[in-house]
Amino acid sequence: MIVPEVILMIEPQGARSDRPLVDELTRKMTAAWHGSKDGMELYGRMTKGVHRCICGATSDNLEHWVGEGKGPLTNSLCIHYLAFHREDIPDEELAKVDALPYGSEDPTETELQ
Repeated sequence: MIVPEVILMIEPQGARSDRPLVDELTRKMTAAWHGSKDGMELYGRMTKGVHRCICGATSDNLEHWVGEGKGPLTNSLCIHYLAFHREDIPDEELAKVDALPYGSEDPTETELQ
């Protein structure tokens, strides 16, 4: 069963790929991210800190709700995980991304990290 409350709240354990994988899943997450709202916008609060990926990429210190703030909770490394750590993402999480209804957009270099 797919749990819709969170998406891509993972901790990759493998090495970062040499090149980003920018495919339809990465583009779907990017479109959802572009419509996201963060915890400061919605609730006036931050999280307890940043996430640090095994490769050194760091998130901001906010919670984010994707898809115009109506979708699942994630962190600011969600696009990075899809692009550079695809092998570490469980199939259930990839299915959540594939089900996102917010369109398709290319990520920026900053969003890829």
